[in-house]
Amino acid sequence: MLLQLSLAPSIILVIFIYCKDKYEKEPIRMMLVCVIFGFLTASFVGGIDRLIAKLTIPLRFENLFDSYVASAGTEESMKLLFLYFLMKRNKNLNEPFDACLYASLVSLGFATIENIIYVFGSGSFTTAISRAVFSVPGHFLFGITMGSAFAYYSYYKKGRVYLLLSFLLPYLAHGTYNFIILSLGNIYLLVFIPYLILLWKFSLSKMKLFASKSPFRQTKH
Repeated sequence: MLLQLSLAPSIILVIFIYCKDKYEKEPIRMMLVCVIFGFLTASFVGGIDRLIAKLTIPLRFENLFDSYVASAGTEESMKLLFLYFLMKRNKNLNEPFDACLYASLVSLGFATIENIIYVFGSGSFTTAISRAVFSVPGHFLFGITMGSAFAYYSYYKKGRVYLLLSFLLPYLAHGTYNFIILSLGNIYLLVFIPYLILLWKFSLSKMKLFASKSPFRQTKH
């Protein structure tokens, strides 16, 4: 049962974004490759985290360090690295929406492995439900954020500043996400829920915008 609960949020979100890809469906094989690349990022992040864990951080900076370096910094940089090499000269990225789709799949691949580790480590249904509602969707939203900038770099060819933004935007979103949880104690939900709603609104608006810019839109109509 715990395995099903660990996998369910990722499967639901993959189906969700696949349905949002209205005009030119991506090959299932390519989507699976992205998810597998996401799995691989988890092993790289795990290795980096073991090195980072050896550092001694002053207590007053622990939350900042854990949020923006040990978590967001390593995870988003590895996701982007894998996305970059996966999408470099990839003919399947032939509409701006594809950048969001592929980035979110890499992110969900990572989130799936992380979720399994946390859920089985705790052995708790409460943890499984909590992570299904917050953690896995969070990674999905960071993936959309990454893809929204990566579309301008890879599809629109707007320059390397957008490759940098492909890291910075999800990094800041992810770091802030974690910092709210770690720093605000029992009242964190008062800030966290509005922040999560804001991330969803941003992501949905970007998906809608990029879908409307598809070069395949006219042929479908």
